[in-house]
Amino acid sequence: MAIAAIGFTSCKKDKEETPSSGGSSSLTVEQKNRGILIDFSETWCPPCGAYGGPAFDSCLSIESSKITLIKVYGSSTPASLNSSVSNGFSSAYNVSGVPDFWFNNTEQNAGGGVYSSISSNYNWVNNKANAFAAEPVVAGIALKKEIVGDSIKVTTKVKFYAAQAAGLDYKLAVYVVEKDIIATQQVSGSPAQTNYKHQNLVRACNSPSYSGVSINASAAITADQEFSKTFMIAKNAAWNVANLKVVGVIWRGGATPNKVVNSNVAN
Repeated sequence: MAIAAIGFTSCKKDKEETPSSGGSSSLTVEQKNRGILIDFSETWCPPCGAYGGPAFDSCLSIESSKITLIKVYGSSTPASLNSSVSNGFSSAYNVSGVPDFWFNNTEQNAGGGVYSSISSNYNWVNNKANAFAAEPVVAGIALKKEIVGDSIKVTTKVKFYAAQAAGLDYKLAVYVVEKDIIATQQVSGSPAQTNYKHQNLVRACNSPSYSGVSINASAAITADQEFSKTFMIAKNAAWNVANLKVVGVIWRGGATPNKVVNSNVAN
């Protein structure tokens, strides 16, 4: 997957910006925490179809307002459903069984598995989202998606609300995800569903690494400092452009998995 990064810049709040159509200066970063729900799943996994998928789908009702959501496949059929960053994700999160729900850096059940009640899964995610929303906002992200020829252009802006010491490794990952993908899914206690809708499946990332590219790996960051970057990600002809979204995640290195700082989604 061809990826290009354009114009990584840093600026401070007191520097005046001239608004421009489609540029990072037209983006407004909210001082708001949104956690991310990561669902490690597979088409061959019956509990994923019976419990994991429906629970994940129920959480889409709070997408953008409270959370972002991505689903990661690594060994599913057809192979086109599998993400290039699935191995990195699974290794970092030490995934040993699916379905496996993680909210930021907290696993719902050790070793994988979800509750058999959809409402119990939703309540777990919603409670985690509310708790994360109440924490101080370290940094926020705004992003915009455009289709430009055979590429997906993603314009991003990251803003830090608190000063950060030198040497902290902050990263930005941009995931292209697709909703409403029709493919077969195994379901516990039922025949395989051939018209199952797979939601927010990771299609591409702005880096071979699941945690994306470095925002600031060494220098100190001042309060209200902003970082802007634009990515061009090659579009696969098999993707339904109308169903594509982009999810941006700010990560902080130094731990495995990297710590989720904030996230956002653009349709």
